[in-house]
Amino acid sequence: MNEAPAIAARTSDRQWRRPACLGLMTLLPTAILAWLAVLMSERFGRCLTYGEGCGASYNALGSVAWYAFWGSATAGVAALIVYPTAGWARRVRKSLVVTQLALQLVTATAILAMA
Repeated sequence: MNEAPAIAARTSDRQWRRPACLGLMTLLPTAILAWLAVLMSERFGRCLTYGEGCGASYNALGSVAWYAFWGSATAGVAALIVYPTAGWARRVRKSLVVTQLALQLVTATAILAMA
């Protein structure tokens, strides 16, 4: 009799576990590819090699990228370990996954903005 709500809850839970897992698996490759694009840019290369043309925004964008990366990783891990028995846990998982993916996007954008 009570199997239908349990099955629906498990299905709903799986819908948010997969994006959390995919977000964690793609976080590091996304950051690495963004850094490769930045390191290949002429402006950043000149800044890194000769110290010319370095803007003040490099430090700010680097900090944003750093904290967004670790925030995304933390939100992804938290989304994976939240136990889905309670109704609040499913809502928390959804918000954690959305936060994780948004912070991953912020990470890549902040890194690419340094180019």
